[in-house]
Amino acid sequence: MSKIKMSLPIKAFVLLMALNLVMTGIVVFMADDYETKHAVAMFGLSIFSFIFVGFLIVVKDIIFGEHWSKVSPVIKAIWWFLFLGNSLNFINQFMTTFIFN
Repeated sequence: MSKIKMSLPIKAFVLLMALNLVMTGIVVFMADDYETKHAVAMFGLSIFSFIFVGFLIVVKDIIFGEHWSKVSPVIKAIWWFLFLGNSLNFINQFMTTFIFN
């Protein structure tokens, strides 16, 4: 049985997402009241969105590269939906946390 090789950027993004999940979970358990837990969970979700946007850019540029024009329009629409959704989530949480408070 042959091993499947994962590229270094994919390993790095998987590691970052796992660390984000663990750290968010630890901080939520350490928080005292509901409002603090909600704020920490939302901030952890925004960090996840930020990491995922970077992952999507790597997928588009490194994995698809010059073949992006040959990719199915359905896959492109899904990619743009994920990219815009996560970007807007991060921007919303960042502005809510640091600008509007």
